[in-house]
Amino acid sequence: MKIDLHTHSTCSDGNLSPSDLVDFFVKMDINIASLTDHDSTEGLNEAYEKLGTLDTHLELIPGIEISADHPWDSQSDLHVLGYFIDIENQELQKSLIQFRHDRDQRAEIMVARLGSLGIEIDFSRVQEIAGEAGIGRPHIAEAMVEKGYIKSVPDAFNGYLNDGGLADVSRPRISMERAVELISNANGVAVLAHPIYATDYEKVLDTLSNVGFVGFEVHYANFNTSLRNKLLATADRLNLLPCGGSDYHGTGTSAEHLPGSAGPPESVVNELKRLAKATSDKP
Repeated sequence: MKIDLHTHSTCSDGNLSPSDLVDFFVKMDINIASLTDHDSTEGLNEAYEKLGTLDTHLELIPGIEISADHPWDSQSDLHVLGYFIDIENQELQKSLIQFRHDRDQRAEIMVARLGSLGIEIDFSRVQEIAGEAGIGRPHIAEAMVEKGYIKSVPDAFNGYLNDGGLADVSRPRISMERAVELISNANGVAVLAHPIYATDYEKVLDTLSNVGFVGFEVHYANFNTSLRNKLLATADRLNLLPCGGSDYHGTGTSAEHLPGSAGPPESVVNELKRLAKATSDKP
């Protein structure tokens, strides 16, 4: 069974529309997938509409990825995945709208900082690149590539747009406890994305259960077998679910992992579903 619990569409920083992404899931013979756009559930209705037109066994889990504070490193952040969320939840949607507004303001300041460094790009072009999505650093990086200042998007994160970079602006703050709360209040369950990218990640993992996480990514496409085995043992020790996925963005680059190239076993999905139901059944 092919399962992928981490993908993105044009409603955040992906290159495929939600409809095209669903088509690609079917083409790749995915059994279970989750669309986990950054700070947005806007693509899910389109994805479900497309799914309803297809004769397929694909199960689509409503998801999201929320950026949150690292508990003791102000220059870093954590990414919190939410699964089986109620996308109509008003508290969640109000917060997401504010997140996207804050992202846009942050991006405009970053573009101005780049200008002061001699890197002149138009904020209106960054808006065009982002389309309907909240503006993120990759959209600014694409504009930099277009103008010839850098050769590829990753180059922008080597001194300019990376955390602490010359043009970086601190993002709006939200604690990981608040991110988990938003997901839980929307009847979902919270999972930490790509944990090894966090400062002192092993220490972070030890805190997850205390703040309401039910798992973290182990079966992540960029993790080799040795690392996955190490993380799997940690998940077992902490009684947390070993989740994962491709983190697919549709960049078209040879380095990107395709949907279904990584993901947890079906038993993990079933347990996520059970825990989400238990959350929604609470009075």
